[in-house]
Amino acid sequence: MKKHLNVSYALYLSVYWMSACFVYGYTRLFLDRLGFSARQAGLVLAVDCAAAMVLQPLLARWMEKSDRFTLRHVLLLLCLVCLLAGGLLFLPQSRAVFVCLFTVMSVMTMTIQPFTNAVGFDRINRGEKLNYAATRGVASLAFALISKAYAALAKVDLNWLLVLYLLCTAGILAGSLLLVQGKSEAPKPRARADKGAMLKAYPAFFGMLLGTVLMFFQHGYLDGYLYDVVLAVGGDTRELGTALLIGAGVETPMMLLFAFVAKRFGVNRSLRFSAAAMALKTWFILIFRSVWGVYLMRFCHFFSYALLMPALVYYANERMADSDKVTGQALITGAVSLAGMFSYLTGGLMVSAWGALRGLLLVTLVGMAGGALFILFAFRDQRQANTETGIER
Repeated sequence: MKKHLNVSYALYLSVYWMSACFVYGYTRLFLDRLGFSARQAGLVLAVDCAAAMVLQPLLARWMEKSDRFTLRHVLLLLCLVCLLAGGLLFLPQSRAVFVCLFTVMSVMTMTIQPFTNAVGFDRINRGEKLNYAATRGVASLAFALISKAYAALAKVDLNWLLVLYLLCTAGILAGSLLLVQGKSEAPKPRARADKGAMLKAYPAFFGMLLGTVLMFFQHGYLDGYLYDVVLAVGGDTRELGTALLIGAGVETPMMLLFAFVAKRFGVNRSLRFSAAAMALKTWFILIFRSVWGVYLMRFCHFFSYALLMPALVYYANERMADSDKVTGQALITGAVSLAGMFSYLTGGLMVSAWGALRGLLLVTLVGMAGGALFILFAFRDQRQANTETGIER
């Protein structure tokens, strides 16, 4: 058992989220400074999410079925493609080639996410002591700090954003070589034949995924167009960096406390509470219509996103068979990517046609519907879990 596993894994997640900060937090600003309209940037982001949504479960299923293709292989392949595409962006090229390379880089970065989670839970399932939520909290702190660095670099030269991204991605590559173990020597569980079999085995989970898509339609709009929202309430790049810092900063204490919260209230109850907070948090912006409304919304990450994401990861690991765990993680991330695709695609149209705040009102209503659906199916899963074990999850 590794003595410093928690430290190593926290660093590993940190470098991933430091690179993802550029893709999730600064793509809109990056493309805006290069002359892309909100609609064009939305199309690029939508394509990124759509491709990542397809790749994540495909790679996960391929890995689970293969005797030779391992988690380490997946991560090394994705990191190398990121570094190659990102490096080529520095060379002179046409606008179309630039967009293609940027899209490949972003898609690979998004695709990496569920596999970084799988690295941690693979160690946990091998019997090693790892506090996933705490390490994810450290990664959120790293995201918060690096977001301010990206904001500062954006005022100097856009190329420095890419340099910082590539350095962080190189860190993921190094971590994958050092931290990710090979195949377990235990007999490999047989993977389910198709998604239909999984749907029959986990009907409540797929209902919760549908609610996740609707909630993250709202969340994705804020990811992709937070810059436009900040501008609409009188802010600029400085306020954008502060908002990102607040959101990522409050994630850290919740994730550090998640083990206690899950033990005290149960994973399922944590899911229901965080879904309600997720659906309602944007009303702070709509009511106050100021930068302080944006800051309050980002502070609500403590009760919403910061609680929901580790709870979903733990839920999949607890409720699914060993043969389905990685696919379950990939489906969760795929649902978030699907929501992001629709929000980025329609968000650009809404911002251009109606303005950022009117668009925010629409996605908030969609998010509330998703939260209600998610909570309904979470209650159903709770009843099923009680029937199976008699223990509340």
